[in-house]
Amino acid sequence: MNSPLKIIAESAFNHNGNFNYLKELSVTAKKSGADYFTVQVMNVDAFCVKEYEKYTLYKNTEFSSAQWIELFDFCKQNNINVIPCTLEEASFKLCYNYGFRFIKIHATDITNEPFLKLISKYDDVKVILETQCATLFEINFAIEILGTDRIEALFSGFSNYPTEVEDLNLNVLDFFKSKFNFKLGYADHSLDIANIPLMLLAKGCSYIEKHITLSRNNRNFDYQVSLYPHEFGAMVSTIRHYELALGNGIKHPTQNEHKFRNIMYKKVVSGNTLKRADKGSYLIENEIQKFDKNKVVVALIARLKSKRLKEKVLKPFHTNELIVDLYNKLSLSKKFKTILATSDLIEDKALVDLFEKKGFHIYTGDAISVIDRMLHLAYKEKASAIFRVTGDNPFTDVELMNEMVDLLNQNNLDYVKVNNIHFGVGAELFSTKYLWQLYLKLETTEFSEYLTWYVLNDPDVKMGSIDLVIENNLGLVNLSVDLQEDYDRCVSLLKKINKSDFSQISLSDIYTNIKELEKVDETKEIKLPLGCTIKLKDYLQQFNDKKYVIRKPFIIK
Repeated sequence: MNSPLKIIAESAFNHNGNFNYLKELSVTAKKSGADYFTVQVMNVDAFCVKEYEKYTLYKNTEFSSAQWIELFDFCKQNNINVIPCTLEEASFKLCYNYGFRFIKIHATDITNEPFLKLISKYDDVKVILETQCATLFEINFAIEILGTDRIEALFSGFSNYPTEVEDLNLNVLDFFKSKFNFKLGYADHSLDIANIPLMLLAKGCSYIEKHITLSRNNRNFDYQVSLYPHEFGAMVSTIRHYELALGNGIKHPTQNEHKFRNIMYKKVVSGNTLKRADKGSYLIENEIQKFDKNKVVVALIARLKSKRLKEKVLKPFHTNELIVDLYNKLSLSKKFKTILATSDLIEDKALVDLFEKKGFHIYTGDAISVIDRMLHLAYKEKASAIFRVTGDNPFTDVELMNEMVDLLNQNNLDYVKVNNIHFGVGAELFSTKYLWQLYLKLETTEFSEYLTWYVLNDPDVKMGSIDLVIENNLGLVNLSVDLQEDYDRCVSLLKKINKSDFSQISLSDIYTNIKELEKVDETKEIKLPLGCTIKLKDYLQQFNDKKYVIRKPFIIK
């Protein structure tokens, strides 16, 4: 499990200018469970004037550039992740030239305009922006210079050593969360190793920073807030244990809950009454079994969240916006009803407004869980089966979809797909009964955009396929729009086909005009749930090797 809370061990000045102590501290920080070790890198003469009251202190604890490079090399050899807190221009350039692209900006530089502008010139740098003692005005000042894309996390904290509980102001994190779209962190200068760290975990912090020392007894600088290694380790263990309680934030029954569902949830018994019983069906699945098998809907899945190609489904295509052309084409079929299935978030309102203006069918639902959206839509429409068609697949073929409906109903199947087809042309068809069963099998709906993968790995699914038969098959082409080059490819094909009526474009038109288009590299890796990947050719092969109830050939005329 990837921890939601990264733990940073802060060395600050408790090394007292002892280089070997600092190296030992870096190793100790890792052994204590820290994800990162942070150091304050300073060129004293570039940092402050000689008349400054702490100049001599800083000078006595200063390390040379060669020593910093030695430390960085040492940490690299020992797999210690370092975040340098660069305190002026010379130190930033030293760390950047060494290879660091993740740095911390000390709160006292939050209005250091020349320094912030310098960092803003480096597009490959991410920063932690500390805000101790800062006003909201000053925070906005720094963000405007750095740019939002450069900020990895916004840190709060209090600079009194040690910080008293009434000064921690943890609720400022809620304010940050409501005002800024950044990950959050907290520089905790209290000596609490359990309650405050756990409160930060519950607040949704992505980072916590605590000072670490080998001994407070030597009274080195910053000793007041520095934890002994065993204290730091105890804090890490506490966080790692209780972060399990956070779960994934998705409301869905765990596998351990299903036995309780079976015992506790009432079932439909004689007379269509609901009572606790050992046998019988739950109300939802009982109702689904009553749905007319000739009632089929299309969930046209689309949102406006794409960052790679902004609002791609609203881009101009044949006669209208891409998704409107697709909707109009799908709506010609008499075998199914097409409905836009988008989210109820404000960011998708432009899409909803467009469809409302045109009088099209719309359903708004959960933003993350595709399967929840599909199930709610199918249940609302009392449809026995539901297609999943993504709104960025403009060449989805209606003739194939009609064949899929017949195949599903005639063979009492759970699921039908098309094999040997270009990406963005085929669709997926689920019986609503099976979709509900699959829904309950899922450990989480967080990754239900990968529904096809879950179906593929379901040993109980009754699957059918339409297998395209193609002469001179030269490979697959991507006709699904994700990037600008995908959109350009689809528009290019549209021009080659050159038909005035978009709905009349056939599979034959596509395959006749696709020969010169770039083929998909089947050795590339594609994403799967939980950060896993698989080679595309292996993914496709698994579908070819799947045990089907029926495989129906479809010859392109």
